Formats: sequence, C-alpha cells, structure tokens
Amino acid sequence: MTDGAPGERGVLETNLRLIPFHQVSTRAFVWIPVFVLFTRARFELQGALLLASLYYLFVVALEVPSGWMSDRLGRVFTLRMAAVGFVLAQLSFLVGDDRFKVIVLGQLFLAFGFASLSGTDTTFHYDTLEALDRQADYVDEQARVSAFGFGSSALSALAGGLLGLVDFRLVFLVSLGLAFVQLGLTLRLVEPPYAGHDESAGGQLISCLRYLRHRYLGWLFFYGIALVTLEHVAFNLMQPWLTEVLGRSAADVGATPLLAGLILAVVSFVGAGAARVSAGASERFGTVNTLLGLAALSAMIVTGMAIWVHGAVLVLVAFRSAQGAAAPVLIGAEVAPRVDRHHRATLLSLNSLAGRLGYGLLLLLVSAGANDDVRRVLGWFSVLAWGVVLTLVLSAVVTLRPYRSGHSLGPVDRQ
Repeated sequence: MTDGAPGERGVLETNLRLIPFHQVSTRAFVWIPVFVLFTRARFELQGALLLASLYYLFVVALEVPSGWMSDRLGRVFTLRMAAVGFVLAQLSFLVGDDRFKVIVLGQLFLAFGFASLSGTDTTFHYDTLEALDRQADYVDEQARVSAFGFGSSALSALAGGLLGLVDFRLVFLVSLGLAFVQLGLTLRLVEPPYAGHDESAGGQLISCLRYLRHRYLGWLFFYGIALVTLEHVAFNLMQPWLTEVLGRSAADVGATPLLAGLILAVVSFVGAGAARVSAGASERFGTVNTLLGLAALSAMIVTGMAIWVHGAVLVLVAFRSAQGAAAPVLIGAEVAPRVDRHHRATLLSLNSLAGRLGYGLLLLLVSAGANDDVRRVLGWFSVLAWGVVLTLVLSAVVTLRPYRSGHSLGPVDRQ
C-alpha cells in the first residue's frame, strides 16, 4: 500500500487511466471472425480443430511459467511479453498461408501472449487499486474495464468480417498493427509497489495449491476449469456452423466472414453488458447462483446450434460471451482478497492451465473423428456441456451448502 506520496500516487493513477485503453487493445480480436474459416479452408475441419487443440495445449505448457513470471518478475514485464507474443503470432499468420508448421508456430506465440496476459491484467488492476487503498472499488472498476474490452471486441469483429471479405491477409495485417499498439501501451505502465518475495517456483506452486483446501476457493477453481470448456464449445465451431446456415462450403465461404463479424460484434456488445451488470447480479442472486446461471446459458447455446442449423438460433448465439465476460470479474473479485498478492497470478494461471488442458485434450480427441461434420461435433459438445453444468450444480450443493449465496465466507488459512 502506498504511503500517499503525490508523485507515487500520480504514477499509479496513470496506470488506472491506461488500463481501459490496454484492455481495448488486448480485446481487439480482428482475426477471430475469420481464423477458423482460414484454417478450415486450408486444412479441413480436422486440421482446424487440431490447430485449436494445439493452441490450448501450448497455453497449458506456458500458464504456470507465465504466472510465476508475473508474480516474480512483475506484472508490467509480463504484460509486455504478452504483447511481444501477439506481435509474433500475427506475423506468423500473415506469412503462413497454407504452411501448417508456420500456423502452428503462430498458435504457439498466440498461446504465449494469452498465457502471459491471463491473470496478470486483472491482478495488475487489483494491485494498483490496492496500492492506492481502493481495492474495495475493484468489482465496479474491473466490470467497467471489461465492458470497454468487449466493446472493442465488437467493433474489431465487425472490422475483421469486412476485411475478410476482401482478403484474410488484411485481417492479420491490421491485427499486427494493433499488437504493436498494445506493446506501446505496456511501455507506459508502471509496476505497483509491493514487498518482494523470494519463494521458489516449487514452493509458490505448493502454496497456491494449499488455497484449494478452502471450500469456496476450491469450488471457484473447479468452476474456472469448467468455464474454459463452456465458454469455447460454441466458439470453435461457430464459423463453420454459420457457413452451413448460409448454405456455403468450406472452399466457398461466401459472406460468412461478414456474418461472423456481425454476430461476434453483437456477441461482444452483449458481453460488455454482462460485464457491467455482473456485480449487481452477484449482489441480487449471490455469486454462486449467478455463476451457475451463466454456465447453464452457455450449455443452452451449444445445444441450440446442435439441434437447429438456422438463422433463428442466432438470437441465442448472441449471448455466447455472457459467461466469459461476467464470470472472470466475479471470480477475480472473490479470489483476490483471499489470496496473497504474490500468489494471485500464479493461482489464476493454474486455474487457466487446468481448464485449457482439459479442453485442449478434448479438441484433440474430437478432431480425430470430426469427418468435417459440424453438427455431429456440436452434438457431442452439447452432451458434454450439460454434463459439466450438472456437475457444477451438484458440487455447489454438496460443498457450499452453508454458503449458497457465495458471501460471508471465512478467511483462508494460508499456513
């Protein structure tokens, strides 16, 4: 916590002013509306799913090292490394075309970027507020920042769809420029002050795992694992599904990039709204109940896509980002005050690692039997999603019965 020196407080206030712009740059996913179309056209659905699975497995390999890097070497250093990863990823996609190994390399750099960003951006925000003795403002402030990010995703998705109609390479070229903007913003951020910590990597990992003895943190960790699957089961197949809605083929996607961009723009705007109302929903219904409702909504979306390949389902698809936008805000608000500062990023990275490991292996398995059949794979994912939701509900009932609202949970024993 800062001693209140005007110069130090001024620097930290500058961080708070830059964080929304940094969020906008990290959420400018111009490439998302076309990436699966791009990889499916060159490597068929099996290749596209294989590339997606490799991305998640790369993230798994990098999550803990990036979390340790954030806790030991600093939030700002790690955010800068994330930006470098995104620059190299977009460069690889730009020059890769149908060279599978180059696209795999791009997925590796992309995974490094997201692994370094994961947990670090939110903990950097919390650490800055904590140093200003304003940590009580975190939920509202992070919800506002998340809303900015999803607004950026909406506009960038629309731009990516339009550019994709012309040439996929334009999408990656613009994405490369935005990655450089992100890097420039990180160069202006300043590390919040805190007492150094000399815990070894192994000791830090063990310390983080000890937090899971606390029932609420343990359940939130399990929810974070499930979140990765529920948030992404509809995402990875949305573009091929839209191609079928339009009656097009993998080789002739027609207006699919534009439609994908429009849908992702709407999805992102809905996500921005979900992030903004997440705190209010948590206060009204309780954190656990809100998280369970978001999980059920994600399962409903993939089921709708599996049952009916029709434009009417787009009304449901519009809510695809609701869980991905609101849940991390609520989880971060619950985890941060219960975890020591030098463990926060590592614990969140461990959570992300576990989720991506499970989902990456799932995609690897599914890719082997996909046979370019989108509806078949969506059917598998639908059954899986509802199984995950049922498990979340049962585990909440069994382990959190005294704390149904998710509030009034005792402090964590950190010994």
